[in-house]
Amino acid sequence: MSGYTYQPHTDQPTTFAPETSAPLAPIQPGSDSIDNYKPKKRIGWVIVVAVVLVAGIVGGIVLNNLPRPTASPTASQSPAVSYPTPSRTGGQAFEDATVSGYWKITNTVWGASGVQLTVEITVDTGLLHYAFYAYANDGSTQVDPVETAPTALVPGFAAPGDTIVGTLTFELTRQPMTLVMVSGSQTQLSALAVEG
Repeated sequence: MSGYTYQPHTDQPTTFAPETSAPLAPIQPGSDSIDNYKPKKRIGWVIVVAVVLVAGIVGGIVLNNLPRPTASPTASQSPAVSYPTPSRTGGQAFEDATVSGYWKITNTVWGASGVQLTVEITVDTGLLHYAFYAYANDGSTQVDPVETAPTALVPGFAAPGDTIVGTLTFELTRQPMTLVMVSGSQTQLSALAVEG
């Protein structure tokens, strides 16, 4: 044979050692990956829910603090009626559990035997059973009025809307005094000062 010599292969088989390399990076999805169609995480709906909850709480607090409507009067109750008066200056209001109104002294005349007072009373609510007395401010002795004129304001009654005008005469020497209006049960309703 021409120049070729067979030589059996007696070497050990060649083993290949794996080459050391860096770990593989995660595979990036391609442009047509299913991951492209996943819904994106959004917190918009969380914000909307929070706003609705806060608005509900605030609305509840506001509604809770609104004034409550009062029950309308029944047929057996008559609503309170306020009656106009000529003037509400120069006097004062009076009120107890059953009656209310306003009264004032419109004229004061001192004479040798005492003082004559012109008094105006207006009743707003209830039935007024009125009477009067006076006392000097430097003492506590009660003085009752004397009937000396046809316009004398004698104890009587006044209904809601009534305005009563009359005179009261007291036999007192000229001095500062107090005029007292009492109810029929002699409970003091109000008092007015009288200059001496």
